Amino acid sequence: MNRDQFNKEVNKKLHQNESVDTEWSGDVSFSSLEKKIKENHKASQNAFRPLDEKQVVKKKAKAEKIKKSKADKSKESSVSKAEKAPVSKPVRKKSKGFAIFMAVWCSLLILAIGVFLFKFYHFLEDYEKVYQDSLAYHEMDEFLNNFADGDYDALYSMVSQKPEITKFESEENVKAYMKKMLSGKTIRYNEAGESTDKIPVYYLTADDYIIGKITMCQSDMKRSYDLPIYSIDTFEFYEEPEWSVSVQAYDNCSVYVNGVAVTPEYIYRIDLPKEKHFEGFAQLPLTKYYKVTGLYEQPTVKVVNVFDQEITPTLNHATGVYETPLSVPKEVEDEMIAFAKQAVDTYAQVVCREINDSNLDEVFTKGNPIVKDIKSNSENLKYFPNHKTTETEDKIIEFIPYTENAFFCEIEHTQHMLIYGVRPRDVVTDARYYYVKEDGNWKVCAITY
Repeated sequence: MNRDQFNKEVNKKLHQNESVDTEWSGDVSFSSLEKKIKENHKASQNAFRPLDEKQVVKKKAKAEKIKKSKADKSKESSVSKAEKAPVSKPVRKKSKGFAIFMAVWCSLLILAIGVFLFKFYHFLEDYEKVYQDSLAYHEMDEFLNNFADGDYDALYSMVSQKPEITKFESEENVKAYMKKMLSGKTIRYNEAGESTDKIPVYYLTADDYIIGKITMCQSDMKRSYDLPIYSIDTFEFYEEPEWSVSVQAYDNCSVYVNGVAVTPEYIYRIDLPKEKHFEGFAQLPLTKYYKVTGLYEQPTVKVVNVFDQEITPTLNHATGVYETPLSVPKEVEDEMIAFAKQAVDTYAQVVCREINDSNLDEVFTKGNPIVKDIKSNSENLKYFPNHKTTETEDKIIEFIPYTENAFFCEIEHTQHMLIYGVRPRDVVTDARYYYVKEDGNWKVCAITY
């Protein structure tokens, strides 16, 4: 303790003693005064004792007490450890075993973590592969391979709702139509707006033109990790039959489209014969119009007449109708034309007064008014005096064999004459003749000019 601290302690004690002195006024006897003086003297001595000595004593006592307490605790701890630990194992060996244990434990922990991370990585890798395989567009990629391979048989078999095919075509025509629509084009697919995860929907396009629609569904079976398996539920192919055919033929003919006979339900129009000059002499065939629609390819058309002759109709581009000409066997046609030439020549000779008008009975029907008119009116005859027909020439303008018993023929008949043996002259007879068979022989039934 330094001087300043000592003086501070002394002053403090003196102030404490002053409080005692204030009580003297209560007892002023000598004995009491003597007692007070002794007490103050003793207090003064105690006050002036060095303060550091007291503190040292006090600190020593406290230190002894702490030391004793620590010794007791150390003794108790030593006894406890001695009881718990085997006497044969020193402390150094125990520390070394613990270090080995920790090293082994840490190694096992690191190994376990490594195995876990390895398996987790392979789990993620496998899950990603399975997930990617489960996506619906992979199925679409597989589906497009049919287009790349040109396997139209497989494509057609996958169409959910097969197109309506008329009896004039088959599945092969539809496949050919599909090939025509898709061959050489870029086939793509685009997800439709109504597509969902459970029901994916895609549109098929060929050069950006929509040609079909694919709807998928989830299979009852699942992949690993409960991921779905998709399959094609429906395949709609937007077919549009672009061909139709109209055929005009006569009721004594059979019409065929793609080799299949066209039955009466395809008739949409029937015309009566327009030629009236055969009335009362022969029955002309009706004109029928057939129409077949819904064809995927341009059809072939043929007509077979009553003589079992195959006829190829001619397309009238103005009307879009295949028109069938009337026809007869070649030998019948030759017979008709031969008689037509004979009849016109006979008529021309009678008119020019080269032969008698009675020859008309051989080429006209019985009681024909034309013959009666010529015979009764000589003005219908022409007279060229002193003439001679040296040569005749026939030019067929039009020939229509309506049936084997009736035909029409327009012939331009020219008579090359010499008047008075030196002057040439051509006399032309041009008329429209109508012929029928009467009693098995050809006759003229009508003439128009």
